[in-house]
Amino acid sequence: MLGFNKTQWGTLNMTWLAFFLTFVAWFNMAPFNTTIMHALSLSADQINVLMICNVALTIPARIIIGFWVDKYGPQKVFSGLLLFSALVCFGFALAQNFKQLLITRLLMGIVGGGFVVGIKMISEWFPPEKMGTAQGIYAGWGNFGSAFAAFFLPLVALLFSEETGWRVATSLSGFACLIWAGLYYRCCPDATEKKRSFLVDLHGVIEVTSRRDLVLQIMLLLPVYGAMSLFIWKLSWQPFSLISNSFSITVILSLVFLFLLNAMRCWKTNYLRIQHPISQESKYEFSQIAILSLVYSLTFGSELAVVSMFPQFLETTFSISVSLAGMLGASYAFMNLVARPGGGWISDRFGRRRTLFIMVFGGMVSHWLMSEIDSSWQLTSAITLAIIGSVFLKAGNGACFAVIPLISKPLTGKLAGMAGAYGSVGAVFFLTLFSFMTPQTFFKVIAVYAFLVFLCLFFLKSFNSAQNNN
Repeated sequence: MLGFNKTQWGTLNMTWLAFFLTFVAWFNMAPFNTTIMHALSLSADQINVLMICNVALTIPARIIIGFWVDKYGPQKVFSGLLLFSALVCFGFALAQNFKQLLITRLLMGIVGGGFVVGIKMISEWFPPEKMGTAQGIYAGWGNFGSAFAAFFLPLVALLFSEETGWRVATSLSGFACLIWAGLYYRCCPDATEKKRSFLVDLHGVIEVTSRRDLVLQIMLLLPVYGAMSLFIWKLSWQPFSLISNSFSITVILSLVFLFLLNAMRCWKTNYLRIQHPISQESKYEFSQIAILSLVYSLTFGSELAVVSMFPQFLETTFSISVSLAGMLGASYAFMNLVARPGGGWISDRFGRRRTLFIMVFGGMVSHWLMSEIDSSWQLTSAITLAIIGSVFLKAGNGACFAVIPLISKPLTGKLAGMAGAYGSVGAVFFLTLFSFMTPQTFFKVIAVYAFLVFLCLFFLKSFNSAQNNN
């Protein structure tokens, strides 16, 4: 099936399961937001802060993990990340107060960097003509871990008291990561002869071919550092004041310095290079990856944000139990299993640019309609609409990564890394905005941003693939 040999199937299955388990761990808090609020006497604002913490460190983590996976190989890095995931799960399950929850959710954000490890592993074992399908299966089935966490963990918690159930369920996700860490290290070796052929670099220096592209690359770094600055500011904001104003200013100024340092690196690496003639086959338009990064910040960033708040939204809106809200909330992420690979498949056959237009437009309309959901709706209607909205955006994920490898083949790893980083940037911005508004307004914000991304797609070129799709 699909022309994969036994070794490729083994590597793919081991790797998507590793990614799947990191997503189960990463989103093991979402089904229990209200439970933890009651059990530890937390406020709704504190839960919102924890949701932001859950994704905040994913941005720098993907940078560091992207470097490590190139240096040490995906086998060691993924095994180590799974072990780290297990330890954080155990720490979260044992937390007794808001500060301990805050620390463990911050650390859990690092687990979200596992996405890039699998990209590297799959790229080593699969040839270019099978890469899109393999990456789609890896990402789609791995992302399904968030739906599995929302559906399965509340069922485990039902076997215990409210105070104990969420702790047992989240610990169970940690045990699964611990076991798979050993199995992955033992059974999923690197393809050492290809170790340096596909580099994953998340937002470092990318070679550009014009002055305009150089300026655009530096501008594209702003939201990456802006998302981190927004998170630091949120931690110093009333009523929490988790860090002092002076400390937050110091950290934000440090981020500004790092941005300037990275901008200088981009300029130093590229300015002399673009003074000389560049071969035609090496030229590409950086604006294309900038547009696709915005697409991914919408399609994946909103997914991370909605998955974090959707079970709680259903529970409070329709007055249903935690377990039922978790199972129904999983519907938003459930379609990852087929929608993301399906988006790539549709792009291959019906046109990449055309597919992106349809998926972004569909996501815009469906999320605007979701902003109308309230207690007067039928629960089945709300879930149906959520599934439709999620299908559009998750298929958009697959369609986005069907285009990226066609921009510049030698830079595929770096360009994919930049788009991937923007997924986390989008999540931080969306969840921070969510902490200031109602869920209905939040869905409207996603729809408005989708409209802006839709307009940007008019500047996306048509890319010809081997099948001559545009």
